[in-house]
Amino acid sequence: MNRVFATLPAALPVCLALLAFGCFPAEQELDGSCQPEPDTAIDCRAPGYGNEIVPAGLVGRSCTGSMRPDLDATYIEDVPRGSLCADRGPLGDTGRRAYCCTDGPVECAYDPASNCKSPLYGYRCWGGNRPESLNPAITCTNGNRDLQNEQIVDYCCASNEEFAQVPSCQQSDTVGCPKNLMGFLCQGGVKPQGADLGANESRADYFHQVCTTPRPAPNVQYNLFCCYMPQLVAKGGSCVNHTSVPGCAPGRFGFACYGPDTPEDDYLTMECPEPGFRGTSAEGYPATLYCCDLK
Repeated sequence: MNRVFATLPAALPVCLALLAFGCFPAEQELDGSCQPEPDTAIDCRAPGYGNEIVPAGLVGRSCTGSMRPDLDATYIEDVPRGSLCADRGPLGDTGRRAYCCTDGPVECAYDPASNCKSPLYGYRCWGGNRPESLNPAITCTNGNRDLQNEQIVDYCCASNEEFAQVPSCQQSDTVGCPKNLMGFLCQGGVKPQGADLGANESRADYFHQVCTTPRPAPNVQYNLFCCYMPQLVAKGGSCVNHTSVPGCAPGRFGFACYGPDTPEDDYLTMECPEPGFRGTSAEGYPATLYCCDLK
């Protein structure tokens, strides 16, 4: 049976039980309208090779109020389909907001129920192609695969310009990590993710680093991490990296486990000499915490 969700109406009390996200917030009222814009009004070219800016097959749209041009998402047999848009901010003094969108629907859907932090906004995409490969005017974080359907990957995205302002990490060989670990220099409280390796290397979104408790960099606004790329944890594994386990010294690996398994069960390269203790994960959920070492 085909499951189709039509264009979202002006109010969003729509329950998407299929997506296990419950209802869109009922208080999110939509007003305004969207319209196409010529190239002279919105420049939707995108970076090519080097510093070259080239046509990217995108179309300009503008909207008033709380409308967006990508609220036309549908789901057919669980496959998301809709426009994929880069939010380019206010369109001059017109009172409208500018967007650069794919010229036609792609297998991604805007997600108004995402927990992405502004200026990032959420998309749910089908398969292994990252959103950047469909719309080069956006940049996205690492994808997280849906627990019910691993073909759906959730992303937090923003226009290239906005994303560049978000605190992030840079891979760096000057961090001073052991040769079997990769170094990262990170701003503020963020930690490394696969997207920091670039769109090509993180395309499949299987690169979810396991990182040490950070060391402070000479510049106090940055932290230094040493990370490795584990194989995917087997289904049923419940231990996730937690870089702020209390008492876990810099250079060691912290974990939060939601089930009875231990990091040694889920990550064969880990050795955890001390027993676990009750605490909370980085996301604030009850868990058993461990401090471990790389064998």
